[in-house]
Amino acid sequence: MFLASSGRGLAQPFHFGVVAGGSITSGFPNESFTTLAGNQTLYTTHSSGAGNYVVGIMAEVGLPLHFSVEADGLYRPLNFKTITSSVPSTSADAPSNTVLMWEAPVLLKYRFSKSILPGIKPVVGVGPAFRISANRNDTDLSNHGITSEGGVEARLARLRLSPVMRYTRWAADKVPAYQYIPRSKPNQVEGLIGLSF
Repeated sequence: MFLASSGRGLAQPFHFGVVAGGSITSGFPNESFTTLAGNQTLYTTHSSGAGNYVVGIMAEVGLPLHFSVEADGLYRPLNFKTITSSVPSTSADAPSNTVLMWEAPVLLKYRFSKSILPGIKPVVGVGPAFRISANRNDTDLSNHGITSEGGVEARLARLRLSPVMRYTRWAADKVPAYQYIPRSKPNQVEGLIGLSF
């Protein structure tokens, strides 16, 4: 139906570019646990901060009626600190651990036909997201979720600049409740800028 209504057949525009930005939310929650090991009480604290960077590439194919499909390949490290002690303590001085993360969101996007400023149009998108991790540091992060975004797109000749805010809801990590190891935050928010041709 899309192709028939467009009158353009399969000759749809294709764009390729780069994406960069940073996280607004932390990758892991700040939390503490108290456990018993024999006759000794152990205190475990996990902490994580926002600000992890995001970089990658994107490809987009246009569809009729102001729709398009975008697929990204993103690299995002997730950092956390953890410390276990026989006395209550914080993880401020603990060494930082990094989980290397590759994310692949696939978004159905819609560009509004009306400009909010000359050459600038609002854009929204939604779709599934997938991720794989390496250097897990005892974590076992989920590998799928759903992503939505909202932002604008500015065009200058063939160059497109797209600043967006992106929200991803990840499935729960595969960690049993009785294991006191870091679990990633299911709700993630990122600010990204796409540059494509």
